[in-house]
Amino acid sequence: MTVLRLRGPRLQRAVVALALAALTTGAAAFGCPADGGPAAAPRYQAPLPRPLVLAQGVSSANPDHLFRNQAWDFARMRQVFNAVSLMPEDQTTVAHARKAGLAVVLEFDYKADFFAGKDITAKVQAVVQQIRTHPGTIAAIHVADQLNKDYDAGQGVRYLAATGRVFHRELPGVPVLVNAPDWELTCGMRGQSSCASTDPQYRHETHATLDAFKDSGYVDGFTLSDNLKNNDAAVQRQAWREARKRWPSPFLLWSTCFELSSPDQSRPRGAAAAAELADAYMTAPMTGGAEGLALWAWHQLYEGDIYTFLDSKGNATDIWRAMVAASAAVRQRQVTGTSSR
Repeated sequence: MTVLRLRGPRLQRAVVALALAALTTGAAAFGCPADGGPAAAPRYQAPLPRPLVLAQGVSSANPDHLFRNQAWDFARMRQVFNAVSLMPEDQTTVAHARKAGLAVVLEFDYKADFFAGKDITAKVQAVVQQIRTHPGTIAAIHVADQLNKDYDAGQGVRYLAATGRVFHRELPGVPVLVNAPDWELTCGMRGQSSCASTDPQYRHETHATLDAFKDSGYVDGFTLSDNLKNNDAAVQRQAWREARKRWPSPFLLWSTCFELSSPDQSRPRGAAAAAELADAYMTAPMTGGAEGLALWAWHQLYEGDIYTFLDSKGNATDIWRAMVAASAAVRQRQVTGTSSR
């Protein structure tokens, strides 16, 4: 080994250099940049698939949401889906889903408690804590289902302030979405509802309400249904072009529906009927401008029946086979960059 013998100024310069190197190494070890600037912000968000195909109606809190077990269900799910909605405060299931190759969206709905005057702060903070404790595992947060079904724009914005605004502050970079139907996207088109509808069910499901939600700055996207009638893929595609024009990128728009899921006894029969449904509720929204699909329900007990895309035992159905084909086509179209827009 060669020993360098330094004296005088050369020795002083060497000592200074060693001291600076030690400081730089120590700063890096504590997460501080070597140039003395601010430390990089933690990355809380996991990658968000593009395009996203999200399975809803899945919950470890309810055994009725599974066919057999998490491992079997998640593996089966991957034939169509690349993401799954899960309830908060169950990081073990998040890990299982991610191991199976599924991105995870945390989904909850606290609006009933909020509008009943209950304090939802603790529930919201539990979501914050889960993601802060396990950064890089959650791709997005979905804060309510059909927020504008019973509540007007002002009420909805209040709820979004109690949820989305908190997540934006505490979890920068994690997208926040809300489900908000809008019947005006299809009204007046061929075979669709009249735009003069006075049904009170639709009074808040309008462009103006969704504009208010977006303009609040508390959400980064919508999961959106549009009251499509007659499984008309051409109308669906046109409606989604209008939606994308009204709420342009980078605001996220995911098409959501329940029409693909049903009990065994009412499931569409035949490959042609199944293909028509998959075209209307998967292919058409994506070619019209949607960036994702949020499809209900994987396996959910609802009003005494099991709603699912498969049969009650988890076997493939005509609709499942059509969904497999549509999902593959949607992803291939994204890879090649082709679109009808």
